[in-house]
Amino acid sequence: MNYKPVLQRFDRQSAQVEVKHWYNGLLLRSTNWLGDALMTLPAAYKISRLVPEPCGFFVLAPAGLAAIWRACPWVKAVIPMQEKRISSEEIRKVRRLAPGVALVMPNSFGAALDVYRCKVRQRIGRAGRFRSLLLNHTIPEWPRGENVGKCHQLSYYLELASILGEVALDCQCPPLQVSAEAASQYCIRKQEKWLALAPGAAFGPAKQWPAQHFRSLAQRWQADGGKIVLVGTKQECAAASEISAACPKALNLVGKSNLETLMSILGNVDAVVANDSGAMHLAAALGTPGVAVFGSTDPVATGPIGAPWQLLVSNASCRPCFQRQCPLPESQKYHCLTQITPEEVFENLKKVLDCFV
Repeated sequence: MNYKPVLQRFDRQSAQVEVKHWYNGLLLRSTNWLGDALMTLPAAYKISRLVPEPCGFFVLAPAGLAAIWRACPWVKAVIPMQEKRISSEEIRKVRRLAPGVALVMPNSFGAALDVYRCKVRQRIGRAGRFRSLLLNHTIPEWPRGENVGKCHQLSYYLELASILGEVALDCQCPPLQVSAEAASQYCIRKQEKWLALAPGAAFGPAKQWPAQHFRSLAQRWQADGGKIVLVGTKQECAAASEISAACPKALNLVGKSNLETLMSILGNVDAVVANDSGAMHLAAALGTPGVAVFGSTDPVATGPIGAPWQLLVSNASCRPCFQRQCPLPESQKYHCLTQITPEEVFENLKKVLDCFV
C-alpha cells in the first residue's frame, strides 16, 4: 500500500493569537535540515493562506535550504542565512520586509533568537529551552520521543500553525516548482524510464540500505530497459562507485550537483529509490513517486509527504532504535536493512509506478 501519513490532533488546548497588526506580512523561521524543512511544507502553506492580502509570506532559512523555499510559488520572499545565526545585513533585509508576525518552526533557542533580533512585534513558537524569554506567544514544548510510532511529525507543525487560525488536518500542499533545464543538460527527461538512486542518509549507516543491494536493483532496472542516475553528496561517493562499476551505463552525479540541480533531476525522473533521507522527502515534495527503505528510524513519524511512495520496513524486533550505528554483534549488524531484498524493492517500485500512472 502507498504510504499515508497518520496525523493527530492533540488534546492540549492553545489559545489562538489575535493578530492586530500584520504590517507587511508574516516571517517564518525555517527548520535547519532538508528533511525537516520538507516535512513542514504543508503547515507552512496553510499558514501562508491565513495571512491576509496584500500581506506577504516570507521565509528566513539557512542558505543551503533557500532553494526549497524559492520553489514554493506561495512564498513572496526568502532571506538566506549564510551562517548559523542571522547576520546584521540579514536582519536589515527582514526589517525592510516589515513583517508584523513571526513564527519559529525549530525547537531551538537560537532560532527564536534569530527572530527576536529582527524585532518583529509578534513572535510565536514553542516553549522550552528558555525560548519563552524571546517569544511573546508560546504553546507547550514538543517532548522528544513523544508519540513515536503513532503519528507523523507534521502533526506538531500543524498544531503550531493552528495558533493563527483553523487549519485542516491533512498534507495538502502544492508541489515544488522547478525547472527541467538542469536535468535536460544530462539528457534526463520524464517517460524515458529514468530511476534515481539515492544511497545516502546524513544521519548515519543505520539508515543506509547496503550499496550491493542498490547495485543489484540498478542491474535489474537496466535489464528491464531503464536508465539509472545516482545522486547524493560526496559522502556517498564510495557507494556510488560500487554501483556504477557494476552498471557502467549509470549516470553518476554523486557529489557533483547542488540542491537546485538535484531538485531538477528528482523532479524529472520517473521514480526514486532512497533511504529515510532528505532525497526521499525532496522527491515526494516534487511530485515524484518512489520506494524508501527504513532501518533504524520510524516511518510513521518521518515518512514522505507528497507523491505516492511505498515504504519497506523490516520486522526486526530491535527497530526502531534511532541509533546512528548498529550496536549488535558483527553477524547481526544492520539486519533490519540487509533483510530487505532488491527483489522486494523492485516489485514495490512497479506497484507505485502502476498506481502513479
